[in-house]
Amino acid sequence: MVDLRIRPKSVYSVAKKEFADNLRNKWIILLIVIFVMLTLASSYLAGGQTGGEGLGGMEETVVALLAISSLLIPLIAIMLGYATISGEAESGALTVVLAYPVRRSEVLLGKFLGLGSVIAVTVFVGFGVGGVIIAASVGGGTWMNYLVFIVITILLGLIYLSLSMFFSTIAKKRSTSLGFAVLIFFWGMIYGMIVFGIYLGGGGDFARLMTGQEAFPEWIWWSMFLSPMDMSQMASM
Repeated sequence: MVDLRIRPKSVYSVAKKEFADNLRNKWIILLIVIFVMLTLASSYLAGGQTGGEGLGGMEETVVALLAISSLLIPLIAIMLGYATISGEAESGALTVVLAYPVRRSEVLLGKFLGLGSVIAVTVFVGFGVGGVIIAASVGGGTWMNYLVFIVITILLGLIYLSLSMFFSTIAKKRSTSLGFAVLIFFWGMIYGMIVFGIYLGGGGDFARLMTGQEAFPEWIWWSMFLSPMDMSQMASM
């Protein structure tokens, strides 16, 4: 009988290596700096739109940050995951890894947890530091809502990481997995437009929908599960 048990120690070793590699390459530090600057820039933009000067409040910052982060986080997750398996298989590095007493499932799970930790740490620290600076300037406001937004953003990154790693396991070449990665990224970008195009084509009124005079049709809510990007935006809003 084949032993299908996953050994936590092996998974931890692989995850630790993936995290350490990104830390050594300064990826984590770079992403944290980007997220802090992005948060402060969005807050400043939100403050100007509300007629104030300087940084905006927490809720205004999330609204301004949402559209940018919904594109940036999936892109980063895809960059981290698209060549995780196919790239190493093509270069021969995966053969070396599997020569050690470690199962394929443990390698895959370890890589996911390691890269997922990169996303979680950078988003939490980057957005968190930006949030602390905003709170020190304009007051804490709705801290819990801001934390929920951070959690939703991390989950969005993990979803796209899992998708990119999935296609990386079935693709035999790095270029093929890159093609799949581009496909899933642009699917998330255009899906919302397709859904609302169908809604408007069926006689819907976009202006009434956006002003709250008309409720979202139930089929739109359910269809958002086919696009993690749109699902994340609607959950945050």
